[in-house]
Amino acid sequence: MAAKLSKKELEGPDVFQTGVEKVTDYIAENKTRFNVIVVAVVLAILIAGGIYLYWNNYQTSAVTLYAKAQDNITKNIDKPEAIKDSIPVFKELIDKYPYSWSAKMAWYHLGNIYYSQSDFDNAIASYKSYISSETSDHAGIKFLALTSLGYCYEKKADFKAALDYFEQAQKSNNIGFEAIGYRNIARIYEQTNDSKKALENYQIALQKTTDPSMVLLIKIKIASLS
Repeated sequence: MAAKLSKKELEGPDVFQTGVEKVTDYIAENKTRFNVIVVAVVLAILIAGGIYLYWNNYQTSAVTLYAKAQDNITKNIDKPEAIKDSIPVFKELIDKYPYSWSAKMAWYHLGNIYYSQSDFDNAIASYKSYISSETSDHAGIKFLALTSLGYCYEKKADFKAALDYFEQAQKSNNIGFEAIGYRNIARIYEQTNDSKKALENYQIALQKTTDPSMVLLIKIKIASLS
């Protein structure tokens, strides 16, 4: 059963009405300030909405170009010359949408294409651009880019630079790639006739390798260096 209101409460002013009147009086007394606040809030909402729409369109357009280039690579995986058609698409993506995630990945894929064409100088430039543009590495792609730089310099017989990048790769997010990294380092030491360090790294690689065929190859390497 609802509680009865006292005579005093019935005769007293309505709390809600009083509150509304106070707000109305405040707005009337501070009309200019109130209008400025309203305009500022509306502008902030419009600006935030505009930025969101612009950035969403920016990223969507970048992804469209990225997908186009990747589709060409997928369809022509066994046709190196045809894969080169993706180069201008990746470059367009980088030029038009340099701050997108797709543009960062475009540098990495450009490096792969140039490497497959034995264009090691352009591959090196592309991989370095990817590394300089990427601030986080949750997928281990930085490891792959650093490793690819090592391969490029190894192809150019610059073993000092190759070793440097292989070692940098080992210090990055290399989960799942540790064995590959140690094999790369061991191979460089082997090519520079440092048998002791080559052996050490092959032995570590062996401990981290699960593929039976690779285990056999590493054991052969270790036997030849022992």
